[in-house]
Amino acid sequence: MQGTIWSLLPFLVVIPLALLTRQVLPGLVVGLLVGAYMLNPTPFGGVDTALQYILKELAVPDNLRLIVFMYGFGAFVGLVRITGGVSGFAHLMEERIHSGRGAFIVTWLSALLTFMAPDFRIITVGPVMKQVFSRLEVPVNKVAFVIDATATPLCAIMPLGTVFIGYTISLLGTVSRHQGIITPPYNLFLLSIPFNFFSLAMLAFALFYSFRKTDKDQVKEPTSQPIESTAKIRALCAAKLAYVETSMELAIHLPLNKRQRNIKGESDDYPDPVELVAQKVEPNSLNLIVPLTLLLSFTLFYTWWDGHFHSTNFLGALIQANAAKAMLEALLSTLMISFIWYAFQKQPIQRTLFGFLQGGNEMMAVNVLLVFVWAVSAISTDLGFVSYTEQTVGRLVPAAFIAPAFFVFGCLLSYVIGSTFGTWGILLPLGFSLATTEHAALPLIAGAVFASGTFGGFVSPLSDNTVAMATVMKIPVMDYAKLKLRYGLLVAAVCTVLYGIVGWFYR
Repeated sequence: MQGTIWSLLPFLVVIPLALLTRQVLPGLVVGLLVGAYMLNPTPFGGVDTALQYILKELAVPDNLRLIVFMYGFGAFVGLVRITGGVSGFAHLMEERIHSGRGAFIVTWLSALLTFMAPDFRIITVGPVMKQVFSRLEVPVNKVAFVIDATATPLCAIMPLGTVFIGYTISLLGTVSRHQGIITPPYNLFLLSIPFNFFSLAMLAFALFYSFRKTDKDQVKEPTSQPIESTAKIRALCAAKLAYVETSMELAIHLPLNKRQRNIKGESDDYPDPVELVAQKVEPNSLNLIVPLTLLLSFTLFYTWWDGHFHSTNFLGALIQANAAKAMLEALLSTLMISFIWYAFQKQPIQRTLFGFLQGGNEMMAVNVLLVFVWAVSAISTDLGFVSYTEQTVGRLVPAAFIAPAFFVFGCLLSYVIGSTFGTWGILLPLGFSLATTEHAALPLIAGAVFASGTFGGFVSPLSDNTVAMATVMKIPVMDYAKLKLRYGLLVAAVCTVLYGIVGWFYR
């Protein structure tokens, strides 16, 4: 279809609604219906057209493969939690920490085992390190920030074994298909990693922040106190810490209606069923280490195997492979062997199945979001969105300014809606459309979009990660969000300048 200004309407509906409701899904649903009624303006035709686009995108093999992968990955996380793998890993870390510096080293090293998803890292490492750092008298805000900074920013640039990689490859594949881009999606993702400036810069800042020594962070042990007096002082400090934590927990900002319901005795904290069952299981760190090792090993093997027919060297095989297909095969192989591993330990089959199903069900919200992102992108393409941006919008935005403009706008959008995946789904089609028009570097634009979504997922007070970390650490959500915003804006400002410089020279 020949594009007109009306082809922008679905996206012009999605973005304001996402900002207004601070949720991505309502905007995508309305945007899809608007586009469907533009193509089929009859009373029931729009609904039928919207359903056709949803079913059409679900029938795409790569899309269906990703949905299975996302469900399976959630099931994998549920399994390692419900079999005592997470709690065992927590005990393993706690036994080996004796100083503040050592605690931060362990915190960073723990990312090697908990990088699969930000929430997984937070609920795994957060409670353990909170207890350890409290004993070492390190400020809880600093601990929370470092764990958080090694969650979303790290997951966003990991090239395998994460829930993020499946989502990004799917988005890149869908957008590339609509734009006629022939570069394999996984290759585009690998090329975009060096341009995800926010993730890289935030990790560097967090590393500096972890090991810097200030008067506020450094604790001086008394040297002239008798042993008995020192013990009393430590007991008083522990009592004071417990009082402060209780006060902070009560001070977490809740909407007024929630406070009223709590006064009436109604609980708003719905327990995690997997966590409730996992608390009754004997901790065993091998139940995390073994499945994770299998997952990474199988991912490398299947990726190489799929690509070795097209290249004679290992690196070339990884680049030429169908990474989405290889990751799903690796995940399914890991799940099958993991069930055998747990059965060998005489883990009850009812418990492992419960963890499998409950973990997979937690990913269904992401799958629903994905389906609507695909459908909106497809219907916008059929409305002539690509051709219109090529003719008009692309001429107004110089190629050098596309990356910094998308990064800044994406940061604002992701901060307001608090969704990394939502921001990527909204902005990547727009960014690639402008990039192909202005001949801007696709890896740079992809890196800028991924960086902007990472900013909101890390900084926004509406982000699940921010709320989860504040809850785990028992600190006020908004106070913690303000701390992250202060440092996040500093890093984002540097990244904006970098995108402007790189965008000017790299085209």
